[in-house]
Amino acid sequence: MKYLILPLMIWMISCSPKKTANTDEVETLTFSLDSLVQEKCSGEECAKMRLVWPIASGPELSNQINEIIGKEVTNMLMFGESSSSNRDTLIAQYFQSYLEFKSEFPEAYGAWEVNIEADVSYQSDSTLSVSLDWMQYMGGAHPGYGQNFLNLDVITGKRLSRDQIVRDQAKLLAFAEKKFREFHEVETGVTLEEDGRFFLPDTGFFLANSMGFEKGKFKIIYVPYEIGPFVMGFTELEFTREELGELVRW
Repeated sequence: MKYLILPLMIWMISCSPKKTANTDEVETLTFSLDSLVQEKCSGEECAKMRLVWPIASGPELSNQINEIIGKEVTNMLMFGESSSSNRDTLIAQYFQSYLEFKSEFPEAYGAWEVNIEADVSYQSDSTLSVSLDWMQYMGGAHPGYGQNFLNLDVITGKRLSRDQIVRDQAKLLAFAEKKFREFHEVETGVTLEEDGRFFLPDTGFFLANSMGFEKGKFKIIYVPYEIGPFVMGFTELEFTREELGELVRW
């Protein structure tokens, strides 16, 4: 009987599953934050710039994601007639414009500010949302500000279009209009046009430019002047997964 032990052990080893390196390991996409803060002054007044954005690390596609996020932040620095796609050039132009303005109008109130803060607001097995909150003041009655979303495919690292995020825009439009009316307490039986507070095209109610995911919810955000006057502020419509089901790509 003892002579059967060695062949039996050899058979068990040869038939056992073989483990290969990394077959059961999926590299996780993780994020950290990077930032840039600069300031240039003319006398006691200054121009300030603060940029914060997420940096992806882990799988190979993290480089592609970082490039897309970086371009999105850079594009938000294109003020006036700026046409450069180089971030350093755009930053230098911003500060140079400020110094020229102060030189030409030394008595004018001249504190300028640009603040862009981007961070990952949602991450699932298929979808990544980056929220970009921004504020800029370069003279005028009040600053401009808003919130954008950058939506990406976690598998391919590519940017997602609205059609890829929203599976049925007509249905989402109906959901959004109902919640919009509730948000602004529009009376039953009164159309949005009859209400008189909103900026609507001839085609009627529309979906906002800013749509994405944040803290497990799908958000549609109308920024000032997009659908109403500045004093109206933001209109933020939130939807849970239970409300929308598979109408959007979670």
